[in-house]
Amino acid sequence: MSLADTVRRWLDDDAAVIYECRECGTALDSDELMCPFCGSTDVSEYDVR
Repeated sequence: MSLADTVRRWLDDDAAVIYECRECGTALDSDELMCPFCGSTDVSEYDVR
C-alpha cells in the first residue's frame, strides 16, 4: 500500500481502522496477515475515529 493510499484511507469517513506492521511500520490492508515488506505477522490495529 502506498503512502497516498494510506492518506486516502485516513481522509475517508468510512475508514475507521488502520493496520500497521509492528516491526517496520508498513501500512497494511485489513486482510493482510503478513507484512509484504519484512515478513512479520505482528500487526497493529488502530481505531482512528
